[in-house]
Amino acid sequence: MFGLLEDDMMSTRKDMERRRQRVTQAYQLLAQDMERRADLTRSSAAADTNASTTAKEGKEGKESFELTLDVSGFSPEELTVKTEGRRLIVSGKHDKKKEAEDGGYFHEYREWRREAELPQDVHPEDILCSLSTDGQLHFQAPRLALPAAEERTIPITQSPGDGEENPPEIQTSDPEGDSGLNSS
Repeated sequence: MFGLLEDDMMSTRKDMERRRQRVTQAYQLLAQDMERRADLTRSSAAADTNASTTAKEGKEGKESFELTLDVSGFSPEELTVKTEGRRLIVSGKHDKKKEAEDGGYFHEYREWRREAELPQDVHPEDILCSLSTDGQLHFQAPRLALPAAEERTIPITQSPGDGEENPPEIQTSDPEGDSGLNSS
């Protein structure tokens, strides 16, 4: 009987030792993953604080539009630059899976996006973009000499209040000064 109990205790000890080793391995994997996530958060925060926007005057007094963004956390293949109307949109997407030595894997994912409204005197089609070796994305475009806007008078239209219709005598004011009001 004592022999059976002793064998049973030995089996239980070995089983507990295997479980302890598995828990230790799981803890180590979690600690590594947490450290990688902290590194990603720090690098993302650094990229956010390093992003800069500048508008500079070009050579010979000719004005140009310039914008610089720090995209050092992304490769050129992970970046997208486009315009939508007068809006310049820059986005980066990093997605990497890496197998660990113990058979597990790590998934690293990062996404970043910046939008800038272009000044009225810059044509979106004229923007040039270049990426420096230190991860700085530079945009440049010439500023146009816009003609001065002509003076014009804009008529004022009155809209009805909630649930009311405009009386026919109060509809618009005339740019020549006639208010359109009937005086009775």
